[in-house]
Amino acid sequence: MGYGTILAPVSDAAAGRTALEVAIMVGRTFGAHIDVLHMHPDPRQIIPYVGEGLSGALVDEVVAAAATDGERRVREARALFDEFVEAKMIPVAHTPQSGFSIGWREEAGREDEGAALWARTADIAVAPRPRASAEASTTALFESLVFEGGLPVLLAPPDAPASVGKRVLIGWNGGAECARAIASAMPFLEAAEAVRVVSMPGWLDGLASINRVKDRLGWHGVAAEAVELPGDGPLEIGRNLLQAATDYQADLIVMGAYTQSRIRQMILGGVTRHAVSNASVPLLLER
Repeated sequence: MGYGTILAPVSDAAAGRTALEVAIMVGRTFGAHIDVLHMHPDPRQIIPYVGEGLSGALVDEVVAAAATDGERRVREARALFDEFVEAKMIPVAHTPQSGFSIGWREEAGREDEGAALWARTADIAVAPRPRASAEASTTALFESLVFEGGLPVLLAPPDAPASVGKRVLIGWNGGAECARAIASAMPFLEAAEAVRVVSMPGWLDGLASINRVKDRLGWHGVAAEAVELPGDGPLEIGRNLLQAATDYQADLIVMGAYTQSRIRQMILGGVTRHAVSNASVPLLLER
């Protein structure tokens, strides 16, 4: 069991470098093919948003500027792709017989919408963690993959890790989302050197079933340990989860995404929001 195809959306060099690094690590581990996807918006699509109240000349100027920026982003993304192919000596191919390989995909359209469509025909997607400097675009991409992609999302931290999946921490809250995340993470779990399942009193009914999760993993040959941590309330649980990952020297956290509604998390905060904003290791999330 493993991952055969990995989707790695790359909008530009700044946002995509670490995510592509992580995707290549995972691809090499499982002998998977990586589709590097770059979506470039059609500049004419912005006319409905900027056209009202502007003269025709100003609209043309805005569209031209958007086209120039789009061309720059394509060049940067393709240069990043070529850099990694050469530096890491990855075969460029697009056939199922290729094994570990990489391919370039370029399409017109919105990145979040296009990435979600491509994700539905992949095994796992690797995306950059939402960045404060590009919050809207990176958040839209992440949420589109989680809510519309229909597959697990591996969220890359700002700095490339030395490894992914050797020591895995599972944040278990007893929810259906987390159950699906564990199933999706099974290739990592079966190959890991160490796995720990943690839960906390304030986290749904995670503690009531944490030992059954340990047993489930045991049937897959995964010798996991189950640990109860203190924590009551989303912020405390989020902080304690990330601290537990640090203490365990985990290089991958597996958890469900948005067990509470996305709107509630935006207003009140939540474990997913805290982990996505602050994790320093890759997160494997499933909705």
